[in-house]
Amino acid sequence: MKILIVGGGMGGIILANNLARRLHEELHAGKARITMLSASDRHMYQRGLLYVALGRMMPDERYRDQRHLLETEIELHVDPVEEFSLDQNQVRTKGGKTYPYDELVIATGSRIFLEGTPDLSESAECFYTEQSAVHMFKRLQEFQGGRVVSSVGVPHRCPMAPLEITFMLLDYFKDRGIREKTQIHYTYPIGRTHSLENVAKWATPEFERLGITYETLFNVKEVDGHGKVIRSGEGTETP
Repeated sequence: MKILIVGGGMGGIILANNLARRLHEELHAGKARITMLSASDRHMYQRGLLYVALGRMMPDERYRDQRHLLETEIELHVDPVEEFSLDQNQVRTKGGKTYPYDELVIATGSRIFLEGTPDLSESAECFYTEQSAVHMFKRLQEFQGGRVVSSVGVPHRCPMAPLEITFMLLDYFKDRGIREKTQIHYTYPIGRTHSLENVAKWATPEFERLGITYETLFNVKEVDGHGKVIRSGEGTETP
């Protein structure tokens, strides 16, 4: 059995290692084979971007050698896939090679699409890429107080990230001595402060205790960067 995993991010690595442990005997007997196709020989720890955005971690601290994170039985090839031939059970890579499979796993992750919301990419900061996280930290260093809105749509990468960055911003402003000059406002697009009910039950009273204002059922429609206003699809807006 040939198992092909496309993507060397966290999801691909966790799955590959779990399969290698479960199929240990089959792999050693030559009855199974696990191959991973990755776009890079370095694995980037995505969650570390939260800390980069707040100056608590350097970008290069989040990288590890891809090979060292995988069980030894897993074949790793740094050669990203360019074409899927599902009817033929094979893929073609950038290097021109063809890899057949019996079972295919696509673990290429998600990509943010700020351009889908008018003026969002020009007027907002985010931490979902290394470049944007570094830029966000530079902007935060210049910030001297005012109103900060933490907003997100659904679905979003990493379930806890919107809440994490909101609470981490609170600590960041405290450490800089500008908490009293700063109002933090959190919005979420469904009828509670988080998609997971138990998380929302915890987060809502924490917001109230810490003085973080919040608004639910707020789906971002557009951003007015000049007027510094976010508008929702429901006709509401927040400065």
